[in-house]
Amino acid sequence: MRTSYKPLVERFNIPRATLIEWQKKSLSEKNNWRVKHLEYLRVQLIVDEETAEEVRAKAVLNEDLFVMCIYVFFYNIDTYVSKNEFKKGLREFALTPISGVEYQHDFAKKVWSLSLDGSSRKIVDYFRVFDVLERLTSAQYALVLNMVISFVDDVKHKLKIDKCKSLLDGKTWQELYAYDKAFSAKNIDEYFKKA
Repeated sequence: MRTSYKPLVERFNIPRATLIEWQKKSLSEKNNWRVKHLEYLRVQLIVDEETAEEVRAKAVLNEDLFVMCIYVFFYNIDTYVSKNEFKKGLREFALTPISGVEYQHDFAKKVWSLSLDGSSRKIVDYFRVFDVLERLTSAQYALVLNMVISFVDDVKHKLKIDKCKSLLDGKTWQELYAYDKAFSAKNIDEYFKKA
């Protein structure tokens, strides 16, 4: 029986040669940990596909993904965090006072887009993201968060950034333009449709 390893290689970054070796073990050693792990990964791919279909039905908007991506980007989140932790951190991020010329850039205006009680103080529009997070099951949330982290990793790789240090403070207009381009609605839409 021929097995396609491409989905496993792409999703889990396991070398194809390793997967072939594990498959050979599965023919002779049914209780080997590699065999069980390979089966688990195959099942996980199916579960991920079904969960992605469920998430599509929930209609997560581009604007919600943008806010999640920006939060993950600025706070260097690179592993799973619980939904409650994520919401708590997002609220703190959204309400963080901002000041400086960097926050007059179009990119900053997209992030801090909501006026607070008609004042000049701006916050991140996190309310819709909270509504989305409440509608997602744990598995759906985990899948969305993993996709967001993956998108942010790609952005950091393209921009040659290891970690963000202080929101937009001290950023040049060129850096802000690069952020604006990397986190554009088009890029987010294309990435998440493909993912």
